[in-house]
Amino acid sequence: MRLFVAGGGTGGHFFPALALIECLKDRGMPSVFVGALRGIESRLRDTIPVESLLLPSYPFTKGLGQRALSLFKNAESSLRLLRHLRGQVAGVVFGGYAGLPLGLACILRRKPLFLHEQNSVPSRSNALLSKFAKRIFITFERSRAYFPQDKVVKVGIPVRKSLLEGRHTSQEEARRALGLEEEFTLLVMGGSQGASFLNQLAMEVFLKTGWQGIHITGERDYQSLKSLYAEKKLRVLTLPFSHQMGKIYRASSVALSRAGASSIAELSLYGLPALFIPFPHAVGDHQFHNAEEIQEMGGGLLLRQELAQTSQVVSLLERIARERELFSRNISAFANPLACERMLEYILQEGG
Repeated sequence: MRLFVAGGGTGGHFFPALALIECLKDRGMPSVFVGALRGIESRLRDTIPVESLLLPSYPFTKGLGQRALSLFKNAESSLRLLRHLRGQVAGVVFGGYAGLPLGLACILRRKPLFLHEQNSVPSRSNALLSKFAKRIFITFERSRAYFPQDKVVKVGIPVRKSLLEGRHTSQEEARRALGLEEEFTLLVMGGSQGASFLNQLAMEVFLKTGWQGIHITGERDYQSLKSLYAEKKLRVLTLPFSHQMGKIYRASSVALSRAGASSIAELSLYGLPALFIPFPHAVGDHQFHNAEEIQEMGGGLLLRQELAQTSQVVSLLERIARERELFSRNISAFANPLACERMLEYILQEGG
């Protein structure tokens, strides 16, 4: 059986799909990655270790013209896929607009379709496709309510091989490799596209505390923040993006983060507790619900963006630092390093 794996548009959909692709490749199972020409996967195409089909998929955004364009582009992409879906094949869709064409093509070809929902509140694509899926894999307990119960199984999020292996690096080794001192280190990350609000807030936190830090800024604010930290002589390693996230997670003490599902999964894998400030405009407010589930587990704290004042943020980060061992143990309970293997068990059993 050959698997077509779709996920992209943003890092939250792309990286779990890439992790499953890596797992399939290690097992010698043939696969094809399906994504969008306008998504993050187009920029990171060289990281995809198998054949990739990047299509003119388009998100379903506001405005009649934009929605008409989305319908046209997604229909065009689905039709392009039909000629590839021959023989013994199945589709695995990781949600988002970049996965919709594969889902529709599988339905038209009557090929087995599997969904993975990363967030607490499902994407529109997964909500639409769920009626036709053989199995729906979920990450957060809260998303069970949105799907047919007999199809749902909780597996967690597939995580890239490099991150799984990076857990064996010690904190001392990781800090040495990154040129950091052996002391409290705050990690700040706003997701694959960066986050201007979080970048501004982080700058104020570092100015107020003088903490050592790692700040992943995204491309837009990178140069200005790097220059400011240098001018103020702050010990903040500033990066627009990094392929060394294993070392970065291991080197860090506490994180200040958005609440995308992939970020939470990776933090939990390293037992790295966080103060989550969800992106307030996420579809269905899903980042808030993601973070709230972690807070209820005792693995981190949650603060709405409109309430995030510098002094309060510092206070909450200090609380996590004081109780780090407890927070770390609790967030670690969310991780499932065997998410790929669990998914493949069901796919191989039910995809024939």
